[in-house]
Amino acid sequence: MPDALRVRARHDPDTVAHDDTTRTVTFGQWDAASDAAGGGLATAGVMPGDRVLLPITNAHAVGLAVAYVAAQRAGAICVPINTRWKPAEVRDFAELVAARWAVTDVPDLLDGLTLERVWDPDALPHDAASLPDQSALPFGPDADADIIPTSGTTGRPKGVVTTHAEIVASMGDGRGTSPVGSILHAVPFTGYGGLHGIMLNPLRTGTTVVTQPSFDVEGFLGLAARRRVDALQGVPAMLRLLLDSPNLASYDLSTVRWIFTGTAPLPPDTVRRAAAAWPHARIVNLYGSTEAGLAGGTQLAPKASLRKPGSVGRPQPGTLVEVRDPDRRPLPTGEPGEIWIKTSVPTRRYWRDPEATAATWPDGWLRTGDVGFLDDEGDLMITGRVKEIVIRGGYNIAPVEIENAMHDHPAVEEAAVKGVPHDVLGEDLVGFVAPRPGATIDVDALREFLGERLASNKVPRRIVILDRLPRNAMGKVVKSDLPA
Repeated sequence: MPDALRVRARHDPDTVAHDDTTRTVTFGQWDAASDAAGGGLATAGVMPGDRVLLPITNAHAVGLAVAYVAAQRAGAICVPINTRWKPAEVRDFAELVAARWAVTDVPDLLDGLTLERVWDPDALPHDAASLPDQSALPFGPDADADIIPTSGTTGRPKGVVTTHAEIVASMGDGRGTSPVGSILHAVPFTGYGGLHGIMLNPLRTGTTVVTQPSFDVEGFLGLAARRRVDALQGVPAMLRLLLDSPNLASYDLSTVRWIFTGTAPLPPDTVRRAAAAWPHARIVNLYGSTEAGLAGGTQLAPKASLRKPGSVGRPQPGTLVEVRDPDRRPLPTGEPGEIWIKTSVPTRRYWRDPEATAATWPDGWLRTGDVGFLDDEGDLMITGRVKEIVIRGGYNIAPVEIENAMHDHPAVEEAAVKGVPHDVLGEDLVGFVAPRPGATIDVDALREFLGERLASNKVPRRIVILDRLPRNAMGKVVKSDLPA
């Protein structure tokens, strides 16, 4: 994988690759710094195949980009860690991967861990002369490049392994270009979407990535205006908050031509509001997962966003998508079932967990655990998770349908629905909502509002108002953290 940076640096040595608002690095500087730090890590004792923890915040996005490539040039395997985790969670995952080294700007996260060495991302050891000869490293392109924790929305995180071959296959030849010259985001680099989808994006397209250290609505809008970026990227919750800003019209966002969202279905009302606020911008909804990788996702064409709100579009070239029933038989158009994906690049696996790997990737296919259906044009609609489907009185109900209806209410900022045990019905529905700034939610009025849009059995019997919904670092609502 690090060779991809070398190729890009030859083509665009003076183009800014990363800008974390306090520091910038060009492709040429990124390449040279990774050489120097890679040699320094090797001199310090980092060996091929060693696991290096990278719990680094977006405030040091440039440092993370350098450390990631440097560790791989030393032959090591990178292990990005969500900096919102607690020390106990970090310890569990570090033990799972048997990590020996770490680079972090949050050293307290490593409390209780025994590591050989910990470095600050802005103080990596430099010794370019000792950089290992890449051709002499004791493995080929099928070697492991990184181990990314799953999002943990359904249980304890597993480690998803990505090989160098898969990353390079997703990048193409490293000389591609993109209509997006610069992109602003606030997605943590330590997750799959942030790491492969955004941090490594410049290597594929030559794009400059501007990273806001932590998401702040007014700061984000101001940064987009000052940097004159071509694109914005974030999760649907971030986009809704931007649209709710009372000062939105005061920022000059005339250069923004693209709005990319992902990690969760985009509520239809958000699509409509975004199209009205930025009529000159193309809205692209992306679907993927840590297990699927970049090649295993789908993309909704910009012109289809308004015509098909809620859709995540068609598979990437070379990727197959099927919707199957519980007996693994493909379902016809329009019928919901579990989404299965097969890509043309090497499949991933779970770190040292062959049983879970075999269950998740049977016969070269990926069982996503997501529920959806393909429409008559071949576009994919996501309706929920297999484990989230609520069977109320014998009827299967997809929470996302109710959540979309809740989002249509003018006072609702965030919404989530989950099932709870019920003595008679088997399961019943509970809704959770958070109000927009300055708004008040009347529960009875909201239930009446939903009753005008949904079948009566889909209206939650109980609705709970919270200040905000629990989310993980990638912006996904963690339903297991909602009140019992």
